[in-house]
Amino acid sequence: MQSSKVLKQAYQSPLDADKVRILLKLQNIECIFENNAPEFIDVSRDEVTIEITPTSQIKGKIDGLQASYPLTLRDTKINSDKAIFELNQTFIFFDIDIDYVKDIWVSNIDFHLNSKFERYLFYYITSLDHQLEWLQTDIKTGEIKSLSISSKSYKVPIIAPHMRYSASEVIRCADMIGRSTQKIDLRTGGAYVKLNTNKGRLEPLIVSMAEKLGYVIKALDTETIQKMDANGKNVSHSIYLKRN
Repeated sequence: MQSSKVLKQAYQSPLDADKVRILLKLQNIECIFENNAPEFIDVSRDEVTIEITPTSQIKGKIDGLQASYPLTLRDTKINSDKAIFELNQTFIFFDIDIDYVKDIWVSNIDFHLNSKFERYLFYYITSLDHQLEWLQTDIKTGEIKSLSISSKSYKVPIIAPHMRYSASEVIRCADMIGRSTQKIDLRTGGAYVKLNTNKGRLEPLIVSMAEKLGYVIKALDTETIQKMDANGKNVSHSIYLKRN
């Protein structure tokens, strides 16, 4: 479905007075992928879809959100494990009870990429800028109007229900967190550390475990990593004591 058609429907499809319409715009979907069968499967032949999951508190209050949406591969390079996708229709819209609109407005939405070759190809989102627009019916005119816009960046989810980890992976993550906590400077309450997340696969587990233990782990942006590398420091994440 073309972007202009979806956008037109968002403003013209009937919307009950007790409902709010959320117009979601997805921009560049950057990811790292893992290909366990490169000799006969290629990312360019895959049919990738994106799954959008709001927080559990409002999951049952949403109308019109599909299970998944098709993506188009925009860019990847030979001998690279990075790819950029874009949503075929650019926009997605769904309706929610007005009492719950604040929950979706302030909370983070989880995104997950699914592969046609799910036994061999795995994708881990590294960057996904998205925009939420709040649409509501004007009581006087009956027209659907935009009330507010919020721009967000994707954050690695604390809980990743679609992921399955082995006991050895859990032990490995616990070991990495343990070694990282020893590097924390008590004066600042934090440190820069190097974590091997297995191309992003282990990141949700590391972040979640650290959260439970009272620490906050975040991936560093490319600019910071390059600056630290220029100073001879090989780092990938920051770790801080959680502040109440």
